[in-house]
Amino acid sequence: MTIQTPGTGWQYAGLASAGHNPYTGTVAVDPQPFLQALDLPPPRGITPLAGGHDTQVWRLDWPDRRAVLRLYRPEQSAAAQREALALAAAARAGVPVPRILGQATVAGRPVLLLSWCQGRPLLHVLLTHPWTIWRLGRRFGAVQAQIHAVQAPAALRPPARDWIAWAGPMAATVQHHLRQLPLRTEALLHLDYHPLNVLTDGHRLTAVLDWINAGGGDPRADLARTVTLLRLAPAPPGPGRRLLSPLRGLLELAWRAGYRETAGTFPAPSDLAPFYAWAGWVLLHDLAPRPDRPGLLSPAAQERVRRWISAWQRRAGLG
Repeated sequence: MTIQTPGTGWQYAGLASAGHNPYTGTVAVDPQPFLQALDLPPPRGITPLAGGHDTQVWRLDWPDRRAVLRLYRPEQSAAAQREALALAAAARAGVPVPRILGQATVAGRPVLLLSWCQGRPLLHVLLTHPWTIWRLGRRFGAVQAQIHAVQAPAALRPPARDWIAWAGPMAATVQHHLRQLPLRTEALLHLDYHPLNVLTDGHRLTAVLDWINAGGGDPRADLARTVTLLRLAPAPPGPGRRLLSPLRGLLELAWRAGYRETAGTFPAPSDLAPFYAWAGWVLLHDLAPRPDRPGLLSPAAQERVRRWISAWQRRAGLG
C-alpha cells in the first residue's frame, strides 16, 4: 500500500489541501483506524484529496475499484447524519450523487465511505473550455431544479433543520421576516450549490458533492444562496482566476435558463429579495474572519457583501 500526494479528482471547494486546513486548523489524521472500522481490505493506495473546510477526504484505490473516505470532526455527528440522509434521498430520485457504501463512528468521529465519481469540478472545466458554458451551465441549473423536486426526509425539515438560523444573530431582522412568510418546508435543498461542488465529464453533470449543509425548506433559499455564491464568493486560487469574473455573469444566465426550463418557473427578484439578504448574511457568517479562524473574505469582499445585504433588505422593505 502507498500513501500518495494530494490528487485532483475529487474536490469539494478547492479551499484546502491535504495535511493542514488553513481555514479550520484541522491537522490530517491517519485514515487506517477508519478503514478498519468499515471492515475494508487494505487499499493499494490512499490519496489525500483537496477538500472543503468541513471534512477530510481520501481516495481509496483497490485493483478492481475506487472509493472515497469522508471524515468529519467529532462535533459534526449531526452534520454527517444530515449528509447521509440527503445523499440517500437524492440518489433515490435519480440525482447524480455519490452512493453511500458504508458508515461508522470511530473515537467520536463520523466517517462515510462513498462511491468514486468520475469528472472534474464544473468550474475547472468552464475555465479551460469556456465555449461549453451555456450548455453545461444550463445543466447546472436543471440539476438544481431536479434536487428541489425531491421530498426532503422529515429529519431534514424545519424545525429539525432550521436553515433560517444559519444567517447568524446579526441577521435577526431578516430571520424574523422570513419566519412570517408562508414558506415551503418539504423541498430538498443543497444550500452550497456552486460550480466547485458539481462534477462534469464535459458532456453531463456526473455528481453533486458536499451535502453537509442540506436541509428541507423553500427552494428560494437555495436559489438565493447559489446566486450569492456565484456573484460574491472569493475566486479560488489558480491560473484561471482572471477568467472567472467575465464568466460569472454568463454562467448565472445559463444556470437560470436551465432551472427555468426544468422547473417551469424562476422566482421574480421581488420574491427573492429577503432570501438574497439572508444568503448575504450566511456568506458573512461562514467566511468572514473570526477570533478562531482567519476567514476567506478580504475587507473589500466583506464590504461588497454588506452592500448586497443592505440593497436587498431595502428591496424587501426591511430598511
